[in-house]
Amino acid sequence: MNKPATPATPATLTIKVLIVAKTRQGSGACIGAISADGRSLRLISADADKDEFTGREYEVGDVWEIHASPPATVLPPHTENIIVHQKRKLASQIDARATIERFMPPKAGGIHVLHEGLVQVGHKGTLYIAEKSGVPNYTTLFWRPDAPLYRHCDGKRIRYAYPTETGEGYTLAYVGFQDPVEIIPAGALVRVSLAHWWRPKDDPEIELRCYLQISGWFLPQSASLPEEIFQPASSRKAASHTYESAHTAPPDEIYGTLDAPPEEEILLYEPPRALPSFETSLAGATQLLKTVFGYDSFRPHQQEIIENVLDRRDTLVIMPTGGGKSLCFQIPALLFDGLTVVVSPLISLMKDQVDTLRELGVAAAFLNSTLSYNDDVSIRQHVRQGRIKLLYVAPETLLRPETLLLIEQSRLAAIAIDEAHCISEWGHDFRPEYRQLVALRHRFPEVVCVALTATATPKVQEDIKRQLRMLEQNTFVSSFDRPNLHLTVAPKSNVLQQTLDFITSHRDQSGIIYCNTQRQVDQLSEALKAQGLSVAPYHAGLEDATRQRNQDAFIRDDVRLIVATVAFGMGIDKPDVRFVLHVDLPKDIENYYQQIGRGGRDGLPADCLLLYSYSDVNTILYFIREGAESEQQGRSHRLQKLVDWAESNECRRRPLLDYFGEAYTVENCAMCDNCQRGKQEQTDLTIAAQKFLSCVLRTGERFGMTHIINVLRGSRAKEVLSRGHEKLSTYGIGGEYSAEQWKLLARQMIRGGLMVQDLEFGQLKVLDGGRAVLKGEKFLGVLEVARVTSASSEPMQYDVALFDLLRNRRKELADAANVPPYVIFADRSLQEMATYFPQSDASLAMIYGVGVAKLERYANEVLPIVRSYCQQHNLQERKKVPTVSLTPRAGLGKKRFEEVGEQFAEGMSVEELMTAWSVTRGTILSHINNYVRADHPLPVARILAESTWTAE
Repeated sequence: MNKPATPATPATLTIKVLIVAKTRQGSGACIGAISADGRSLRLISADADKDEFTGREYEVGDVWEIHASPPATVLPPHTENIIVHQKRKLASQIDARATIERFMPPKAGGIHVLHEGLVQVGHKGTLYIAEKSGVPNYTTLFWRPDAPLYRHCDGKRIRYAYPTETGEGYTLAYVGFQDPVEIIPAGALVRVSLAHWWRPKDDPEIELRCYLQISGWFLPQSASLPEEIFQPASSRKAASHTYESAHTAPPDEIYGTLDAPPEEEILLYEPPRALPSFETSLAGATQLLKTVFGYDSFRPHQQEIIENVLDRRDTLVIMPTGGGKSLCFQIPALLFDGLTVVVSPLISLMKDQVDTLRELGVAAAFLNSTLSYNDDVSIRQHVRQGRIKLLYVAPETLLRPETLLLIEQSRLAAIAIDEAHCISEWGHDFRPEYRQLVALRHRFPEVVCVALTATATPKVQEDIKRQLRMLEQNTFVSSFDRPNLHLTVAPKSNVLQQTLDFITSHRDQSGIIYCNTQRQVDQLSEALKAQGLSVAPYHAGLEDATRQRNQDAFIRDDVRLIVATVAFGMGIDKPDVRFVLHVDLPKDIENYYQQIGRGGRDGLPADCLLLYSYSDVNTILYFIREGAESEQQGRSHRLQKLVDWAESNECRRRPLLDYFGEAYTVENCAMCDNCQRGKQEQTDLTIAAQKFLSCVLRTGERFGMTHIINVLRGSRAKEVLSRGHEKLSTYGIGGEYSAEQWKLLARQMIRGGLMVQDLEFGQLKVLDGGRAVLKGEKFLGVLEVARVTSASSEPMQYDVALFDLLRNRRKELADAANVPPYVIFADRSLQEMATYFPQSDASLAMIYGVGVAKLERYANEVLPIVRSYCQQHNLQERKKVPTVSLTPRAGLGKKRFEEVGEQFAEGMSVEELMTAWSVTRGTILSHINNYVRADHPLPVARILAESTWTAE
């Protein structure tokens, strides 16, 4: 662009303006206004580069007082720009047309009247001005066309065409917030503006152009127009206009400009061929479950939910990560006649799910900013033709006028809202654009809606139902329990060594390591890399390309470990994460449970280890105090809940599930450190307790645990000597115990009510119970530091060597198809192949996750590997017995041990139950034990035959 820029005057002015136009631009809006002295202005926020939703607060018909100045330079034709530093709203509901007629008299006629006759016609009738052919000294005008403008939406964008004698028409892109009418009649008041200067990146020889675009209109009406500028509508009888308020979400890409040339609409995207037809019933759903998805039976609660959706009842699903939420809308989508729109907040998540569905032969697609122009156009055409069954979109994309119009032109059968907790302002991940999905229910009232989430407290659940107007009887709350996750808390001591020890027990497995700061991520990932481990960092401080590359490498198994801040994981659908390690304390239980939920999504065991230190509590409290005062009490309360959980010696699942409003009554979950450790034998620790309590009192009850332990162990630390605490009688009297043992004792005294610790500053104070011990009352406790336990202490029964061969071939196939390995086959599928050694297509079809599409596509890839291995090692095929349905038979309240116990009583063996539930032998035996303890009869002889228990 060679047009000279005009220097601007930097003086700040106070101006009253009437908003006359609101144009989409990126996630925000470009605002057109008329000042009280009759100037056309384009309002630009002074912090537009920091606020992605800039301009969204303005509405057409508002009157604002602004403090503004011209920009540093003015680039023609964009001469109306003005920088807004401060503003306040004065009035609303003003009819803007009289002001427009007075100060910006509309041009009337055909295309030739626009922009001083400098408009040219480009490819497919697009209109633009060019640098070499003359540039007007303004961008915005109002136009009364002498012919109707017809809406077109057969490509990526909505366009309006001015008819020509040839019938092709001149087209203008539509970039406004109004609901796009089919016809803008002749004589309507239409706002036309110029986009930014543009030329193709790969063709610098093409002259710079500004394309014409429409941002809004006022339809003709017979009512007389008010004559007084900025007259409030409330003072007029007929003062309404058809310019709609912007109650839709922003797009996820810059859309206020024509950012690509109008190309031929080539069908690049090709959906899979049609699947066999199934009856729209539970029987059809069951058949589809095996034929397409390769599963023998539904997981708990899926059947009831799918039946409810098939009956076209709006449904709220609360189900933990890995519980099978996606099938609850995917199966009905394949049975319904029409399109199912899936609202998903993250690009990476929708891509993973679409890749997985397409591997299954399902016609699925997504619309987002990663698509090329031609791919976007191609997918939209397939949607209109009814060739897409599931369309994944972000809420911002869905609520654009062109996407809503696309859906109206399709046979919409269902709407699925994933991550529905984002609707609730009480949720931990509230997103305003999700709140606007409520308008979608009004637009398509007859379409069944399914809302799904894994993380919703009772308060959030109620808010979701209220916002989406869902009935209580159509709400399904599954257990929040993730029985395949093994939960362990260990004192933090040497982070690097503890991390290495934990990784060693999960060699060649995928894992996530969470840190609270970017610096910790960088340091730990470098230390692990120095040990020769396959690892990559992930945090917001990395360049976008680096962060995305590291995430993709982890998803595709190019690296085994990802060290990350809590920003990592949202939208990651990787099912084979075998461990999650927190080297720092999360903010609260909700964040912790969401983060460990990224492990074991395939239902196989996964280990979750939290390294706990009270210094982490102080760090989090510091940030709480730095935050909004109104949030401090609630955040401190949630942190205290997590601290109580970390320090508890009861079953980890009980307080964890209680936080989400669920009672956990199983005595021993067999999948946490406390339950595996069992009740430890207590010893008389009265003397040790008296030493500690006495030291707390002698130091004035003004210090935390670390300082007290330093005094007891005779430390020469500066903090001890500077306060003269080496002179106390308790100095050096605790050398018989390690610092970790003293911490363990102190925690037990706090839980026992002998002391209390201030959460904010860590100070210890002695309570009445502690004073009683000082007077001689006995105190019993444990001083054995807990060891880290694991879910994988009892390995699954499959041939590891064959599994590795299959995993290597899976990686080759995935790389060739440019998809993550789990899209080809899940780990569980490979483990079953390495357990049952299938030799034929029929046998392979019995394997978990192998449906018709995968059988057809990959039988010739995996069967030769299995046959060759079996021949070399003299192995025979094992018959796989179809699993009994895991759907609860007595409603949604049945406990896991009851389901397992009933299936054992009906004849399933321990080995079959291990395969059905994807857990170890010890877990199944624990469930059977709990079933017997609950007074359910089981034959003793059979229990003894299936286990190592004795009759005694």
